[in-house]
Amino acid sequence: ASEVHEKYAHIMEQRSEENEQAAITAIKRNILINWALSPPRYNTLRPIDQLVLSIHTCFPPAFGVKEHEFFQKWKPILPNELVMSAAMGNTPNVEKLKKAVRKIRFFLHPDKRPKDLNSDQEFMCKMLWDITSDAWDEFCSKNEELDWLRS
Repeated sequence: ASEVHEKYAHIMEQRSEENEQAAITAIKRNILINWALSPPRYNTLRPIDQLVLSIHTCFPPAFGVKEHEFFQKWKPILPNELVMSAAMGNTPNVEKLKKAVRKIRFFLHPDKRPKDLNSDQEFMCKMLWDITSDAWDEFCSKNEELDWLRS
C-alpha cells in the first residue's frame, strides 16, 4: 500500500477510535446522571437500595446501547425483597440488601458475561459493577460508623 493509502487508513482508524470514545463518554454520562448520582448536584451516589432496585433500567437497550439477550435474563429486584416488612418501616434489611448486591455482582461478573458483548455493552457492565460496588462499600462504612456510635 502506498503512503497516501496508509495515511487515509490511519485517519479512518483514528476517527473510529474517536467515535468509540464519544460513545463511551455518552454511556458514562447517561449512567451517572440517570441512575447513579443524586440530583440536584450530582456529586454523591444514590443509596445502594435505590441503585439495586433500578439497575435494570440501565441495561441495554438503555442509552442507545445495542440490545443483547443476556440482559433479558435479569429479573428486577423488587422493593419487598429488600425490606423486613412494611410494619418495620421501609428501611432495607442489611442481609437482604447484601444478597441483592451479590446477585448483581454475579450477573455482571466478567467471567459470567457472554463473550460476544460489544465494547459498549462491556463498558456498561463494568461501570454498573463499579458503581454498585462503591455504593455497597459506602453503605457498609456508614453502617460501621453507626454501630460504633451506638456502642
